[in-house]
Amino acid sequence: MFKKSERLNRFEFTYFFKIGKKYRFPYFTITYYPSTVRKVAVVVSKKVAKSAVQRNLLKRRITAILYSEVIKNKFMGILIIIVTPPYSSLTRQLAALETKNAIAQVRKSA
Repeated sequence: MFKKSERLNRFEFTYFFKIGKKYRFPYFTITYYPSTVRKVAVVVSKKVAKSAVQRNLLKRRITAILYSEVIKNKFMGILIIIVTPPYSSLTRQLAALETKNAIAQVRKSA
């Protein structure tokens, strides 16, 4: 899990969501802004999963994948991941693979 200092607050989320570069993928949209600090946010709407339990499960899974990728590769910057509805239909392994590939593409283009 990311430290409190590595998570976006409401003001930062709004600010970086507006000015960050958006990368669209079939299962989510990633907003990235280069920075010397690492900050992360994961958003799963009710359109993706109706139940709060399911939404939190998806957030935890994505955050775990994100944590391993970001820490392992010493990735710095502001990342906002917004999950789209088809994501909930993926298997756990396929979801992990898609998430890792998307993060790699963002890192490569940054």
